[in-house]
Amino acid sequence: MQVVRKDIDALNVTVEIKIEPADYKSKYEQELKKYKNGAQIKGFRKGMVPTATLKKMYGKAIISDVINDTLQKSLFDYLDKEELSYLGQPLANPETNLITDMDVDANQSYSFIFDIGLAPKLDLKGISETDTYKLYDVQVSDTLVDDEVQSARRRFGKRVEMEDTIQNMDMVKLDASEKDGEWKTEFSVLVDVINDEKVKAEIQTKKVGDTIEFDIYTLENKGEAYTDKYLLKKEEGDETVVSNIFVATIVEVSRVVPADYNDEFFANFGDESIKDEASLRDFLKNDLKSYYDGQATQYMNREIMDALMDNNEVPLPDEFLKRYLKETNENVTEEDVDKEYTAFRTNMKWSLQKSHIAKQHNLTVNEEDLRKHFTNSVFSYMRNYGNFDYSFITGTVDRLMKDKDQVNKAYEEILSAKVFEVINGVIKTNPETISVDDFVEKVKALNEKVNNL
Repeated sequence: MQVVRKDIDALNVTVEIKIEPADYKSKYEQELKKYKNGAQIKGFRKGMVPTATLKKMYGKAIISDVINDTLQKSLFDYLDKEELSYLGQPLANPETNLITDMDVDANQSYSFIFDIGLAPKLDLKGISETDTYKLYDVQVSDTLVDDEVQSARRRFGKRVEMEDTIQNMDMVKLDASEKDGEWKTEFSVLVDVINDEKVKAEIQTKKVGDTIEFDIYTLENKGEAYTDKYLLKKEEGDETVVSNIFVATIVEVSRVVPADYNDEFFANFGDESIKDEASLRDFLKNDLKSYYDGQATQYMNREIMDALMDNNEVPLPDEFLKRYLKETNENVTEEDVDKEYTAFRTNMKWSLQKSHIAKQHNLTVNEEDLRKHFTNSVFSYMRNYGNFDYSFITGTVDRLMKDKDQVNKAYEEILSAKVFEVINGVIKTNPETISVDDFVEKVKALNEKVNNL
């Protein structure tokens, strides 16, 4: 077997693989023998089918599979041996790899050429000891802690029926009828999400047994389909025309009574240090501070990423990559590729820079990293509901570990975190104090900028 590499330019090469009969004949004969021993063909006893008949019937398919296996192994063994860092996958050269007739006697030589796009060599600027980035120090106010305490008390409070005047956070159950028609329905709505401000104000002057009139299609700002399904309770496909104006009787009002400061309430946070309101406030303030510190680091990391993207050239074999996208995705046209390629190219440039840093510092992601990532995510989610059923958490993590898409997503997140941890350990940071409100505005502006790229 002969492998010949030809450099087209710095980012494109071809690899030609010449396969001789000696490279595949033995394997081909082994496969023929397997077929012979197992073939059941009318007119012949099992295992007694003549080789010439087998070749005539199955030879081309068998030799095609054998040569393809030999070719793939040879190609990737060569790429590994030469340590070629390639993008996507090698693509068969369309002009030279078309073989229409295989020699079933295994006496023919074959030549295949693959086009390969190479990853560029990088020398990144912007992540040295002399590079400085701003790191916001987000200040958590007592007012924010107050809000968090009250939110927690409501979250773990109990919903009870009320007979007094309706309040903004009450859940109101309505028995409603079309004013100038026959449609009747019953549904519940949270006062706070009522979109019609006039109706919202009026309903807060009412109590159980009172009536109220409203436009059902503007009661909540969730669209006609939502109204038809959840408020009017229409069956799928029901095209009955219903007028907008409804009159409803308030049949039930329920309100969340905030949880008391007691051991049952404190147990929801899973921290034995919480014994009273003061220790709860300390816990929540530290929790909020930790959250915003993490957000501030992520904000800085995004600015680091933008700086790396702006200040480092990352040349790519664009024509090869466009061809790769088209050939490896069914039903994708050249127009689709042209439309999406800018975003793909940007992601590819960042992925290469990230991989470059990971390789420099021997960063890897193993099964333990993945399990820890999933455990922290599930635990954080369940904590909001005061659920510390560890068997449930473990079972959920086990299911996530078997989900290929979730694992791939987690892998990229973990690798990114490790890369930025390395970067943050090298660069200098310039702390700047900022309020939560101002920081939230900066994050909002950054997200809008990212989404519009």
